[in-house]
Amino acid sequence: MFGLKSNVKENLHLLEDGSHVYPAGHTVVIVSSDGKTHRFIPGSPECEGISAIMLSPNKKLLAVAERAEKAVVSVYDMQTLKRRKQLVAADVGSRVSVQCC
Repeated sequence: MFGLKSNVKENLHLLEDGSHVYPAGHTVVIVSSDGKTHRFIPGSPECEGISAIMLSPNKKLLAVAERAEKAVVSVYDMQTLKRRKQLVAADVGSRVSVQCC
């Protein structure tokens, strides 16, 4: 896993098909079980880095917490990799860290 960020909470998740999900820089990487296919979820333009990722218990949704001027947690559909929800807390700057629970 090239670029795995060890300072990110819950930094490695396994999917049911054997793929694994991890943060690398400002991007979330999904690697197939054979390592031949990579898919990417880029961070938002304002993102200073990913502070946490969390996969839902049914492995259908992925929450990505980003460090930025405004705290941002984006929720992605793991089938389409499209963002389904974005939670923004302008009053809680997240330069230190936002953690997914």
